[in-house]
Amino acid sequence: MVEMKQALNVVRVTTLINGLCRNGKVSEALELVDRMVEYGCQPNAITYGPVLNRMCKSGNTDLALDLLRKMEERNIRAEVFQYSIVIDSLCKDEKLGNALNLFNEMEIKEIKEDVVTYSSLIGGLCKDGRWDTGEQMLRDMIRRKITPNVVTFSTLIDVFVKEGR
Repeated sequence: MVEMKQALNVVRVTTLINGLCRNGKVSEALELVDRMVEYGCQPNAITYGPVLNRMCKSGNTDLALDLLRKMEERNIRAEVFQYSIVIDSLCKDEKLGNALNLFNEMEIKEIKEDVVTYSSLIGGLCKDGRWDTGEQMLRDMIRRKITPNVVTFSTLIDVFVKEGR
């Protein structure tokens, strides 16, 4: 047990957690995150990324939201990457209110949004028929000097075509 404690560091454990998540073993990955502290290895925001990603891809967005809250309780600051994963999943689940609340939370916490965050929200808003809000979000994105990318425009084109606009 002592040897195991000495061999652990956040990079090694995060790599193991990533492997577990890639193989669909989210519960084992979560258990390992919880045990890290017992072994004197403090998880960080990057540690939680693969777990959040797999939860969202598996349709467990509510659990991912809970995990974001748990990170906060543990004084682990989520970054734009973790928020964007959950926001994208909320938009795909048509839970735009929750996605916008999370976006506002990012602003309050001074976590700078990125092109992924905005593209997810713009796509979700337009798919929901909220064109004006989606356009406003695009303008806000550009005003903040965040350059739309191929995904942003592909999302808009896809939605416009599907909606017959």
